[in-house]
Amino acid sequence: MVKKVSCILVVVFTCVICLAAGKSVIGAETKMGYVDVEKVFNEYEYTKSEDSKLKESGRQKAQERDTMVSEIKRLKEEGELLSESASQEKQLVIDDKIKDLKDFDQQIRTELRNERDKLLREIFDNIRIIIEEYGKKNGYTFIFNEKALLYKVDSYDLTDEIIKVLNKQYSEKDKK
Repeated sequence: MVKKVSCILVVVFTCVICLAAGKSVIGAETKMGYVDVEKVFNEYEYTKSEDSKLKESGRQKAQERDTMVSEIKRLKEEGELLSESASQEKQLVIDDKIKDLKDFDQQIRTELRNERDKLLREIFDNIRIIIEEYGKKNGYTFIFNEKALLYKVDSYDLTDEIIKVLNKQYSEKDKK
């Protein structure tokens, strides 16, 4: 909590100094903007595309799991109709299937979490790179994350421009 407050104070202090000075040390104008990274993330077409793929993968895994659960139920029903010794043998098979199901659940959770984490890193790296390139190309001294600002003026908002650049880049890559 203390680190978070300290970080926010440093950002605010930096903004105040830059705004008060109005010019950098070498005399050039200070040009600033901010980006709502959450909005950029949500409106980035690549995010939407990959999210759909993750959901489909999750649905497929859920179907596989449902098949395993159905098999266990079927075996339990069969076991109820068998003699005592045959029922005990069937219970060993059921126990193995239940263990397999638990292992499958753990494996899928891990795989999907890792896939999601890798995707998030890739998307946020893309966003960061585009913001940096945009800032350099357009002469910005600072581009802040909107979440770190206590007060902002809408005219400094670069969010929609960054979304356009990202989606244009994505559509060009998608066509190739």
